[in-house]
Amino acid sequence: SEAMVRACAAVLEQKLSAAARARAQIAAASKGRGRQQGQHSAPTVFSLKDFPPGFDTGDEQLNKAAALLRLLYVSDLRRLQDEVNSLISSMQDYTANPKTDSSLGKVGR
Repeated sequence: SEAMVRACAAVLEQKLSAAARARAQIAAASKGRGRQQGQHSAPTVFSLKDFPPGFDTGDEQLNKAAALLRLLYVSDLRRLQDEVNSLISSMQDYTANPKTDSSLGKVGR
């Protein structure tokens, strides 16, 4: 149990470090550039009760840490999926528009 708490603390420290918060602020600012000045959307607030960890450790604080780690993991997966989707889209753009060279009798680039 102590090892799990230390592991949770290490992950949370990494995810919530000053550098990680700075990256998140930069990302949020870049997403908001399309808005007019003076318009700010309020951050969405969630309760950890809405996202149970899916198991019970017997310790309420550890359950909260597990739920938070689960949310961070899902966030990382979402970011990875977005990158994979972007790569697939780029590859489709490359392969979906072949050039035809009728003198060779072939289709391709």
